[in-house]
Amino acid sequence: MKIRNNSNKKFELNSKELNTVVGGTFTPNTYSQSGYHTFGISTSYHVYAKDEFKFMGKKITYSQANEIMKLGNKVMNMLNSGFTGNDRITASEPAFIRAFNMELKLLMPELGLWDGKAGCKF
Repeated sequence: MKIRNNSNKKFELNSKELNTVVGGTFTPNTYSQSGYHTFGISTSYHVYAKDEFKFMGKKITYSQANEIMKLGNKVMNMLNSGFTGNDRITASEPAFIRAFNMELKLLMPELGLWDGKAGCKF
């Protein structure tokens, strides 16, 4: 792979240098970092490497993280249908955690049950 720099001189990256830049992305993830954290997904964002995700201490893929987000949002919308303001259930409440875990167990049993703790940066 040949790349030009500003001085119009060509140079070639070696395989170690290529591995450093392969896999990164400058485009944002599908959901916000706080969104991932709401449903127990811990995140580690990188510029040049792939972003990393963990759920209950287990490494998960970007696709799995997004599936958990879809599931969490679906359960949240179902539980809060017709409710507003202080009547809405949050992700930290036992009713949400029970409903979320029932769905999670059916769709992604390999991940286990969520303990209700929010994710964080790692």
